[in-house]
Order: sequence, then structure tokens, then C-alpha cells
Amino acid sequence: MKIAVCDDEEYYVNNILERIRNFGVEDIQPNKFDGFTDPEEFMESFKFVRYDLVYLDIEFKEKNGIEMAYQIKDIMPECIIVFVSGYSDYIPESYWVGAAQFITKPIKDSLFEKELRRSVDRYTQLNRCVVFNTSGGTKYTKTDDIVYIETSYDTYKLFTPRTQYFGNSKSIKQTKKDLLNYNFYQLNRSIIINFKHVDTFTYEDITMTNKHELHITKKKRKDFKVKYREFINKEL
Repeated sequence: MKIAVCDDEEYYVNNILERIRNFGVEDIQPNKFDGFTDPEEFMESFKFVRYDLVYLDIEFKEKNGIEMAYQIKDIMPECIIVFVSGYSDYIPESYWVGAAQFITKPIKDSLFEKELRRSVDRYTQLNRCVVFNTSGGTKYTKTDDIVYIETSYDTYKLFTPRTQYFGNSKSIKQTKKDLLNYNFYQLNRSIIINFKHVDTFTYEDITMTNKHELHITKKKRKDFKVKYREFINKEL
């Protein structure tokens, strides 16, 4: 897990990096922990090292952390940003840019550990991979990249945002069950969808992010809306 800390006070850079190492994040491979007191140097580094988690101050002499966060999200939308600042007036703006959390200085141990655990869990979820045996060979796919899976008799189709793969349905029997423990939903007997890839839906149909339209049976309409709303509320 690649983590960066950017704060114009060297004390906080070293303090946060020490907390991260003591927490045991080094066990998540590959890892890289970098500290910066110069925001320009950090932004230049981010162009080449796509950090998974960034601890970011807000008030710099010539930079603003909120503006930096927007630039980070443009480069890497899935980057987890945690603001660490003594200026609580920025809390509303921090959530507008999609920050995971706002930690005020001085840093409380319990809150920092709780949020670091949450960030690690989020990183793990984003990078969780599933193995599929396809007609073209073994395919490792991040769960977040799966739009939906459709089975038909002895075969299955795996749809991702860019392409689709085919294989023997028996080989993914357990995989389908495992996916339902995450952000997937059994739309009907043949199809499970990833809630993350639901674009829009009407009373009868769901449009996925790959533009495929899937029918919602009358029996499933109410349950789908309830479960999808629960997913959205959890993501906010």
C-alpha cells in the first residue's frame, strides 16, 4: 500500500509516518511510505507514484490542500484522502472533494487508528482480485472491475467495463457466492450485478456502466431498490 504524508510541519509528517508503521501497514505488499513538507514536491511525485492513501494538510504558504485534493482526484479518482489540519472551517469543503475523513490537530490516537483501519479496509476492497478460468486462459480481475456475471447452462460471461470473457460456469460456482458478500446483488437466477456499476434504473430495467440494460423482474423490484439504497448510504 503506497502512502504519502504532506504537511509543512515536519513534526506531523514524521509523527503520522511513525503511527502508520506502528499500525502494521507494512504487511500490505507492495508498500511505500513517503513524507513531504513541500506541496510542490509532493504533487510532482504523485504524477509518477500513484499513492493509494494521502494524509494532507490544508494551509500551505503557497498552496491550498483542497485544491491539491481536486488535482489528486483528477489523476487518481480512487485515491483515499484524509485531511489533517487545525483549521476546522475547511471540513465542509473537504467532503465536497470526496475526502475520506478530516482529522483535526492535535491528532487523537483512537480516531487516527480507526480511520487508518477504515482506509486499509477500503484499499483492500478496491484491490480485491478474483480468479476466473476463461476460454482465453486464467484471468485475475479486481472485484470493482466486474460489471456483472451471467450464467447460462454450462457457460458464463464475465462483463467488465471494456470487454467480456467466457468460461465454464461450474468453475465460478463458489466465486459467485463469495461476491454476494460484497457489493454484488443476485438480480435473477442467471445474473449477479455489481452495485458499483449501476448507472441508472427505471421501474423495469437497470442500465449498467457498460451501457447494457438488464431487466428487473416484478418479484425483485422492491428488494433491489432497498438493497441498492443501503449500498448508496454505506458509500456516502
